[in-house]
Amino acid sequence: MLEAHSAGSPTDEAVRWTDLEPVQLAQQVLARAGYRRRSLRKALISGDVEPYERDRQFRLIATLRRQARARGVPVLCVDTRKKERLSHLPRRGSCYSTDVQFVYDHDYRHLATGVLVPHGVYDYHGNAGFITLGTSRETSACVCDAIALAWQEDRAEHYPHAQQILLTFDAGAANVARSLRFKEDLVALSRRFGRCLRVALYPPYTSKWHPIEHRLFCHVARRLSGVILDSHQTALKAVQRTHTQTGFTVTPRLLDTLYELGRNVLRHSSISTTNSFATTLFSGNETTSSMPIDFRDRM
Repeated sequence: MLEAHSAGSPTDEAVRWTDLEPVQLAQQVLARAGYRRRSLRKALISGDVEPYERDRQFRLIATLRRQARARGVPVLCVDTRKKERLSHLPRRGSCYSTDVQFVYDHDYRHLATGVLVPHGVYDYHGNAGFITLGTSRETSACVCDAIALAWQEDRAEHYPHAQQILLTFDAGAANVARSLRFKEDLVALSRRFGRCLRVALYPPYTSKWHPIEHRLFCHVARRLSGVILDSHQTALKAVQRTHTQTGFTVTPRLLDTLYELGRNVLRHSSISTTNSFATTLFSGNETTSSMPIDFRDRM
């Protein structure tokens, strides 16, 4: 290593020198020994998840999507983005502006003037996005109201003859598989639509493979990057400008409804209490599970 960068005294063989700096020498020694700077990789699963069962659920959802396309059944991917606090708070990213924009030096909660709950519905086959901006909190009732708003205002006209809707969720937040409130609200949503709802949940810890993440939320996050969200209307206008060069656009709506926490499930409800939610059909006042796979939410 030092041979190409070393020289010696012509009169004294014991005297040698090198033109390498100590830092350069250390870097070459580390490189030869196989050391280099590496970032941490998220690969370990923090939970008891069987790879075979997880793969089986992915294949099941893919099959349901293919069958839905062949039968003209709409496939709606549903999820909630990270909640945002409203005010002149610091946010990641940058945007074009004619001058410096000033925000608070900290993002303390007491500085916020409100909260923004972005809830997305992505039409998998139609390649269309719908964002509902909630002003309260994320509950199962909020999720179902957001789905209803997206369907009635944007998607229903594209599927006038559909008798069934396939909904895909990840296994967390207000739409966990074991939530009776969520199942009760889905039954009410089915009555509201007058259509059967087939629901399939992605396995725990796999939400990043949900199509809505890389087909809708990535574009919305880019549009909101570096924008001061001082009000719901500001956020609404920013999301409304979301588009891609291929023509993809997003339809935003404001959902200004107060949702309560701790709502009790009706005692006479006949909804199944099973944790299995691989694929469940909601129709009227019944729920029928098919091809159950025991994916219990551990998040």
